[in-house]
Amino acid sequence: MCCGRRSPPGREIAAVTEEIAGLLLAAGRSRRFGGDKLLAPLRGRRVIRWSAEALARVVSPIYVVTAPGAQELVRALGGLDVVLVEHIGRDGGLGTSLAAGIAALSDDVPSVVIALADQPLVDSGVVAQLCEAWRARDGAPLAVAPLYRDGRGHPVLFSRACFVELACLRGDTGARALLDAMGEDLLLVPVDADAPADVDTPAALDALR
Repeated sequence: MCCGRRSPPGREIAAVTEEIAGLLLAAGRSRRFGGDKLLAPLRGRRVIRWSAEALARVVSPIYVVTAPGAQELVRALGGLDVVLVEHIGRDGGLGTSLAAGIAALSDDVPSVVIALADQPLVDSGVVAQLCEAWRARDGAPLAVAPLYRDGRGHPVLFSRACFVELACLRGDTGARALLDAMGEDLLLVPVDADAPADVDTPAALDALR
């Protein structure tokens, strides 16, 4: 049925693999922030740089869904192995951004880790756990998600079996309903941490600083 922490001390991140891609959703308008939150500085780097590097340490390439003409975001990603996906229909909501990213994936991508660009402190160790769990499970699950202390969160790994339905998403709810409907086909990986915070407002960013 489907569509579509920073590493703990002493934990080694698996070598970057090209069999699993990353998808970073970065086409929002940042209305609540009052400016482009993804370009805001955080501890010496742009918010989007934090998000992209967390994926790039584990998976490759990283597909980044942006608004058309987002040159400054592109510059902030300089040096990373990224594939830019310009999304002209971003006002259709998060679901359309996700669908645009899925449609852009190479035909040989068996699974993809989807992350939100406004969650800069996503842990690469969690990304690695999702990939390891997907590879290790007999009869790969349709999706793998982290189960934080405060509930299920991002990023989420989706198998290719989900891509058709993910590519049909619309509106602003993302893939939550798809995950809710998976039952045992969704593998949850316990993570002893709270879910990474969204940077939706200047106050939220100040809290991370």
